[in-house]
Amino acid sequence: MRLLHTADWHLGRIFYARYLTEDQAHVLEHQFFALLKDQNIDGILLAGDIYDRSVPPVEAVELWDSVITKLAMDYNIPLFGISGNHDGPERLEVGRHMLANSGVHIWGTPEHAMAPFTVQDEFGDIAICPMPFAEPRRIDVALNRNGESSNLSSVANHANKSTKTSKSTKTSKADKKSVKTDIEQLDLFAESNELAVDEAVDVVEMNSFAEDIHRHDYDSVYQRWSDYLASLVPKKTRKIALSHAFVAGGEVGGSERVLSVGGNEVVNPAVFRNFNYAALGHLHGSQRAGADYIRYSGSLLKYSFDESNQQKSFTIVDMDKKGKVSLEFIPIEAKRDVVVLRGLFDDLLNDRTLQQQHKENYMKVELLDTAPIIDGMAKLRQAYPHCMNLELVGRMERNELDPVRQEYKNLNERQLFAQFAEAVWKEPLSQAQSEYINQLWDDINKDE
Repeated sequence: MRLLHTADWHLGRIFYARYLTEDQAHVLEHQFFALLKDQNIDGILLAGDIYDRSVPPVEAVELWDSVITKLAMDYNIPLFGISGNHDGPERLEVGRHMLANSGVHIWGTPEHAMAPFTVQDEFGDIAICPMPFAEPRRIDVALNRNGESSNLSSVANHANKSTKTSKSTKTSKADKKSVKTDIEQLDLFAESNELAVDEAVDVVEMNSFAEDIHRHDYDSVYQRWSDYLASLVPKKTRKIALSHAFVAGGEVGGSERVLSVGGNEVVNPAVFRNFNYAALGHLHGSQRAGADYIRYSGSLLKYSFDESNQQKSFTIVDMDKKGKVSLEFIPIEAKRDVVVLRGLFDDLLNDRTLQQQHKENYMKVELLDTAPIIDGMAKLRQAYPHCMNLELVGRMERNELDPVRQEYKNLNERQLFAQFAEAVWKEPLSQAQSEYINQLWDDINKDE
C-alpha cells in the first residue's frame, strides 16, 4: 500500500496579523492533489491539527470542506484523519458517519477511537489505529469504558475503591474513616495502635495519589491506549498508528503549542513498538522519532521564523507484504517562503537582486546597524512588501557589550532612581530626599 502522510495543516493560521488561508489553499490545490495522482496514492494519513484553533474562521472551514469533497467526489482516495491539540474534536467529527461512507474517516475524540479501522491492499489487511489528541484523563475514562484496565497494586486498588466517589485526588474525611475501619479489621493490624493505623492510612493516600499521577500522564496513558488497540488486531495483520503526540527526542520547531503545562506531555517512542509505522503529528519539522518507522511528517507550511531553515515535505510511505516501510519525501512548494535576512540597513535597501529574490516572501530582518534607524520598517516594506518583523540586532549586541549598561544591570531600583535623579537635576539627592525616596520604596514594597 502506498500512503501519503501529512499533518499540522493549521488551516486558518494567522501569521503576523495575516491569514495564511490563501497560502494553504495554494499548496493543497496545486501540489497536494497533483501528488495524489502522480504518486498513485492509495490513502492519506492526516495526523492532527487540521485547523489552527478549535473554532476556525469560515474561510478555513470552507477550504477543508473543498478538500474532503474533492477527495470523495473526484479522487475516491480514502483519508484517515485525527484531531490535534489545536482542533475542536467534537466539531471536527461533525458528520463523521456520512463522511465515512464517502471515504473520509475522522476521529476527533478518544471515545470514538477505541477500535482499529481495517483497509485492504493486494497483500491483505492493514489495521489503522487512530489516537487523536486528548487529555490523559479523558483517554483513561474512554479506555475503562471499553474494558481496558491497568494493573494496579493492591494498596492502590484499595485506595481507589475508597475514593471512587471523590473527584479530588485528596481523600475526604469520610473516605479516611472507611479506609481506617477496613485496615483496623485486618488481622495484620489487630494489635496496632492508633498511630500505626494513621500511618497506614497515609501510605494508602500517598500510593493513591502517586498511582493517579502515573495513570494520567501522557506516556502511561498512550502506552495503555496503543497496547489496547494493538491487542484488537490479529497477530499477522500489519498495523499503522495515527497519533498526535510529543514523542521523546523530537526537535521542536518554534510554533508548536505546549501540550501540557505540567511538563508531562512527553511520550516514549516505545509506545509505538507494536506497529509497522507510526504516522505522527504535532512537531512541525519532518523527522524520525526514535526509529525510522516512527515519523513526524512536519507541517504544511513554515509557521514561524524559527522554522525558516526547515524543508517542509509530504511523506510517501510504501508498505510491503511483511509490513516493512520505505519512505520518500516530496518537498512542499509554498507560494511564499519564510525568510530571515541579516545585514546592514543600506545594504538591504540597495541590493536589487536580493529584493527581486524575496519580493513575495514573508521576511524577518535582523539589522546589524548600531545607529538608530528612523522609520526602518516602512522603508524596508517599500523594498520587501511582505516584511513582517524587524529586529535591531546590532544595537542589542552593542548594548550587551556596553560596560555602563552591564553596570546598570547590577543596580537595584533605588540605586537606579538615584542615578536617574542625578542625571536630570545635575546633582545627587540630598540626605532628606534620599530618606523620603527610601520611605516611598518601603511603602511600595509593603503594598506589594
